[in-house]
Amino acid sequence: MAKVRSFEAGSAKVYILDDGVFVTDAGNLFGGSKKAKIKGAMRPVLIEAGDHLVLLDAGFGPELPEILVGRYELRRDEDMMDHLKEAGYGAGDVTHVILSHLDADHVGWALEPPSLPNATVYVQRAALEEAREMPEGDGRREAVPAVEKGVEEGWCELLEGNGEVVPGIRVEVRSGHSEGHQVVWIGSGGDAALYTADLAPARIWLDPDLIAGVDTDPEAARKNRIEVLTEAEEKNAPVILYHEPKDPVVRVRREGDKFEAEPV
Repeated sequence: MAKVRSFEAGSAKVYILDDGVFVTDAGNLFGGSKKAKIKGAMRPVLIEAGDHLVLLDAGFGPELPEILVGRYELRRDEDMMDHLKEAGYGAGDVTHVILSHLDADHVGWALEPPSLPNATVYVQRAALEEAREMPEGDGRREAVPAVEKGVEEGWCELLEGNGEVVPGIRVEVRSGHSEGHQVVWIGSGGDAALYTADLAPARIWLDPDLIAGVDTDPEAARKNRIEVLTEAEEKNAPVILYHEPKDPVVRVRREGDKFEAEPV
């Protein structure tokens, strides 16, 4: 089993988990009919914060969702639960799950209780409202029944805007990829780390002008990407890139119109 990478962010300890790699046609992400293949990792983040154990996003879950079969290939020998165990924890130890948004590759292990039986799941209300309006068969739309069930049963909480989920872990709404998309700041000041989720999910998206075909508001995505990465550069904060296949923890610096990444 691969060793789980970890680092400190203030008083928090941060673990980079892994839920495998997906392969898909580039056109599924950028639009059009591009036949080139693109590969992306899924790297949920586990944070020890005082008495809390917080998970940021949750991969595909036990298997590739049915709606993506034929369009995506999932490759993995180990999944998020294996890496959670390698970090020294079980599914029942997770107390909080923060979902950046409701795409299928971010919600899998979180929305199928009892996968994480003792966790409260946090979703922005705006993300749920957008998902309700998506067409049938869309991944975000498919997540709606589980979120609504979670709210009704009390294990899912809808957030409205920025705020601390637990001390030292703060969500910040940065829309563009989706409505209600939230990034997460871990720690504060000079000890902060940033989880960008799908606002800047991999190195190629450190170019603010690169817009994914699945971004619902490209101009907001560009604006928010520049603002968030600029703040990370000013704080010299490690940035965690959820879909980056190679070096998912980087520091960024502005070079002309784009940002460059240096592995941490």
